[in-house]
Amino acid sequence: MTSPYTIAIANVPWFGPKSNAVMFEYFSDPKDAWNASADELIAAKIRPQDVPKFLKFRTEHDPQEFVDIMEKHGIRAVTIADDEYPEMLKTIHTPPTLLFVKGTLPSTAKKHLAMVGSRHATQYGLRVAKKLAFDCANAGIVVVSGLAYGIDEACHRGALDANGITLAVLGSGILGVDNTRHFELSDAIVDGGGAVISEFQFTMAPLAHNFPIRNRIVAGMCHGTLAIEAGVPSGTLLTTTSATSENREVFAVPGMIDSAMSKGTNELLKHGAHVVTEARDIFEVLGMNVAPSASATAFLPIGRSPDEIALFAEFGAVPVHIDTAIEKAKLTTSAASVALTGLELLGFIEDVGGKQFVRKT
Repeated sequence: MTSPYTIAIANVPWFGPKSNAVMFEYFSDPKDAWNASADELIAAKIRPQDVPKFLKFRTEHDPQEFVDIMEKHGIRAVTIADDEYPEMLKTIHTPPTLLFVKGTLPSTAKKHLAMVGSRHATQYGLRVAKKLAFDCANAGIVVVSGLAYGIDEACHRGALDANGITLAVLGSGILGVDNTRHFELSDAIVDGGGAVISEFQFTMAPLAHNFPIRNRIVAGMCHGTLAIEAGVPSGTLLTTTSATSENREVFAVPGMIDSAMSKGTNELLKHGAHVVTEARDIFEVLGMNVAPSASATAFLPIGRSPDEIALFAEFGAVPVHIDTAIEKAKLTTSAASVALTGLELLGFIEDVGGKQFVRKT
């Protein structure tokens, strides 16, 4: 069980992740760290201006009160020495010493994919994000994102729609989530078997400088990072940079060349990111053998024909020409025509012009 002194130190308002790491490295016993003198704190490389504030803080707080807060809100502390600490996160350059977790951390044997993008996403980006998250979660991938508006939220909801596991890594404290909509989504993530994660003090607000710190965790606990929409500059690109620095796979969804929200992702593609136009592009890079029709059967009602399932599997949020879909589905022209008509009448696909189709579900 994590020491109450460790939890209390991690909730000192003036200590960030770096100061926490310094404290826990310098003092072998967290109780000694909590009771350290001013001279010992200076020797531990705590910033001089923070020392008197910490000394005052500990006279006003009992470490047990932070444990009580955790128990009240269903939060637990996971240290880097614990078995459930994400295995891949241990290998990054600056792994967090301690994570606050609400919910369940999935097995490290599962593939984890970070899915990130702009808060100011286009309808195209939101549609693609939700669809790809659904397909990845449906294939057993743990979808990791940041609980922000826009792409992050679409990814979490897509994974939940597939009854899959999704993790939210916060740029605030777990109790610092700042609105009802995010509280609702974080509860849904936990109820769905996933978790909400933070290394920040319980009530810390989502401050701008927290997000680059948070992004290393998003990328660090995953086998790869998928950028769906990103301007230049953007937090999304900081996350992909973290992924690259840790030798993780980087994926990107192509976008319109005249869209500001696609400028960042298109730049990633120019510099070697894996192109993603469907979930199978991700499966192949991650070495996953997933049946082509797996995502289709999740959408279509029981009783649809094998031809409809095969054809439907070739469509996604990105428009695909019907001839390409027929060829990949290995259908005859006549069989494809019947299947196409059925899918259109049922409202499962839509012609967006030029004989190109997208899924409507």
